[in-house]
Amino acid sequence: MTPGNGTSGTFRAPEERARRHDLDALRAVFLLFGIPYHAALTVRPGPWIANMHERSRDFIQLADYLHLFRMPGFYMIAGYFAAMLLQRRPVASYLPSRLHRLVPPFLAGTLLLVPAMHFLLLLETGHPQPLVRWWEIMTWAERNPFEHLWFVQVLLYYTAGLAGLVWLFPGLAHAGIEGERPGLVRWFVPLTLATGIVLGLCGLGALQLERYRYLDNFAINFLSARYALDYLPWFALGAILQRIPALDRRFARFSWMLFLVGLAASIALVFAARSIPLVWRPVFTGVAAICLTQASLGALAYFIDGERRWVKALVSASFVIYLFHEPLIVLATPWIDLAPLPIWPKFILLCLTAFLGSYGIWKLIRLSPALRYLFNGERVKRRIEYGP
Repeated sequence: MTPGNGTSGTFRAPEERARRHDLDALRAVFLLFGIPYHAALTVRPGPWIANMHERSRDFIQLADYLHLFRMPGFYMIAGYFAAMLLQRRPVASYLPSRLHRLVPPFLAGTLLLVPAMHFLLLLETGHPQPLVRWWEIMTWAERNPFEHLWFVQVLLYYTAGLAGLVWLFPGLAHAGIEGERPGLVRWFVPLTLATGIVLGLCGLGALQLERYRYLDNFAINFLSARYALDYLPWFALGAILQRIPALDRRFARFSWMLFLVGLAASIALVFAARSIPLVWRPVFTGVAAICLTQASLGALAYFIDGERRWVKALVSASFVIYLFHEPLIVLATPWIDLAPLPIWPKFILLCLTAFLGSYGIWKLIRLSPALRYLFNGERVKRRIEYGP
């Protein structure tokens, strides 16, 4: 049975849930959405690390639309896979394996890629005192030193927190709600919408903490506390979904109703935000994010019912592509800006440059076990060869 065949009457058994190629693919897609998102920041009004001379408000809407659901969906999938791994291995094995996977790329990106990106940009743009200005940027108190890698920092929080929770309460490792659960499936659409409202209210709570200064600059910029609070409910939702097989299977079937609701809510947020009261915007965001994530997964699951070579390649390369895409966008922007092209072709060219360049870097990195561990957290198992 596959997620996309639409068959009802059974739920996905543990052996059928051993590998979720659809979720693997969607997680990679959400990471790759970072390319058009960050490329849009170079051409929308307002300062960023690097900017084109010509700007357009169209890219404000594009960036807002992409960011609306890609990170909530990413953390939901991360929670799903974390719960799956903790079913299969003890905390003493789970936690070290996740730290090996996340810490090396996080440190390599923060300590090598981000500082090099800023320094090379200053040289590229002909700054008169690049070293002095670089040091000012690196030590600026209002700057998040992790830049686009904040999501790994937050993922480390969740990984350690979930491991600690299962260590304290071992029964959680295999807790779940098995069976068909026809009531949950029958009320899936209103249940999903209600969940989106709750997630939005959680986001509103995080917003209020920042607004009333319960989170200071250190908490926001160095601890990424606002991000951690925003996406924690999504991580928890993914973990809960993995433990309810009937809902898990239903969530992987496309719903036109949820798609249309998500589309309407997202269009209202992006194109008519001022007409929505400020207190209701997080609620709209929660509903739009969960509906669009469900629609994305349902569409992918319909076509991906097993292992595909392109999915495997995309999943394998996606983390490294995300790691390197922002430095490539920043460094390519001044050169592409010189091209005698309209703004949209420049944007597309910038996206292609970042994708092809970072994918090429991945092809080189995968040749070296040391680099694969440093930039992808991937430990290559050595084969033991026996003599004749």
